[in-house]
Amino acid sequence: MTPKLPVTPRLLARRKLLTAGLKGAFGVAAAGLIGTSLFGASPAAHAQGAVPQGAVQGGALEALGPLSPDQVAALTRVERYLNDINTMQARFVQISNNGGYAQGDLYVDRPGHMRFDYDAPTPVLLIANGLTLLYYDKELKEATFLPLWETPLWFLIREEVRFDDNVEIVGIEEALGTLRVSLRDPDTPDGGVVTLVFSDRPLTLRKWELIDPQGIETQVSLVNPVYGEAIDGDLFKYHDLEVHNRRRRER
Repeated sequence: MTPKLPVTPRLLARRKLLTAGLKGAFGVAAAGLIGTSLFGASPAAHAQGAVPQGAVQGGALEALGPLSPDQVAALTRVERYLNDINTMQARFVQISNNGGYAQGDLYVDRPGHMRFDYDAPTPVLLIANGLTLLYYDKELKEATFLPLWETPLWFLIREEVRFDDNVEIVGIEEALGTLRVSLRDPDTPDGGVVTLVFSDRPLTLRKWELIDPQGIETQVSLVNPVYGEAIDGDLFKYHDLEVHNRRRRER
């Protein structure tokens, strides 16, 4: 069994910097590991008129009131689209307004399985195997685990995606062939918002956008996604990864 190691300052700093684009609102506010709190909207987003209805206004998060028939129809289409995804493979590009940049390969096999494999020089690998999420630093040979259901992207890979199940809608915007849906965890209303961005007709997930408590805005864009093709199950296994057991070595 792969040992769980203490989080060293170096690992924590790297994880916080390099996995910002995977952070979101649907889980514990763990620094890094696709589960930190997000709140607020960037000044740039407001200046560009990109803040959806019901999103952050004046520094406060506001949930949408009763949804209009058009909004209900939009959410129903998104639910159907996400639930129809069995497998997906894509390149991803992650850009942050603090100058961070990374890219790599994404694999999704619903329900429960996901892999983010960052290209060099970013030595990061994230694997969800249906039960846990592994954060692995390839350079430091260090691994950290988190329960999968305590991470934000669990919403996208759980068995059934439902917007009326422990999710609060804070923004829906349809304009110029784009559909944006902003969400938060109703149990942590100050935990922030993640926005899923779709191109429309046909509906296709293009990226997600996040802003962390420090005001760092990150976008993760999907490039050339391929749906429905078989994915090697070994991609979601991690027992053969080399892990340095510092506690054992120090004895």
